[in-house]
Order: sequence, then C-alpha cells, then structure tokens
Amino acid sequence: MIASRRQAKETLSQTCFGTLMIIWGVIRVPILVVLAFIEPFVRFVLIGIAMLSVLRAFISNGSSAPPPIPFWVMMCISLGCLMLVPACHFLLRLFSK
Repeated sequence: MIASRRQAKETLSQTCFGTLMIIWGVIRVPILVVLAFIEPFVRFVLIGIAMLSVLRAFISNGSSAPPPIPFWVMMCISLGCLMLVPACHFLLRLFSK
C-alpha cells in the first residue's frame, strides 16, 4: 500500500516535470529565435551609443560652452550600454540551454 502511494507520487511528479519541460521548450524556442535574430543589431546599437556618448562627453568637456549633459552622466550612459551587451549574451545562453 505504501509502496504504491510512493510510486503514484513519483509518477505524478515525473509527469508534472515532463509537462513543465515541454511548456518550457515551447516558450524557449521562439524567444531564442527572436533574440538570436536581433542580437547583432542590438550589439551594434549599444556599442555605437557607448562610443558616441564617450566622444560627446569629451568634446563637450573640452569646449568653452557648458555641456547640456554633465560629463559623468554621459560616461555612465556609455558604461551602462556596454554592460547591457553581456546581459544580452546571458539571455541568449539562458534560452539556448
């Protein structure tokens, strides 16, 4: 009696786990395809924004007119864009497993 209950619980847990894995696969694959497709564009845009914001920060800092955006704000924007690139790669790795 106890063995059959244990076996029923084990079968139920395996069935639930299998169902969750199928649902995860159905959700994961389309997201992975979209992320893999847009990743080069996102990387290009983020690195471009980072480079342009550093350039703008140094040009604004060297000019005689006061910059509309402070130097350190522009540098933080640049650093934030550069930190988003590994985050995108992390998402790709997460959905590819």
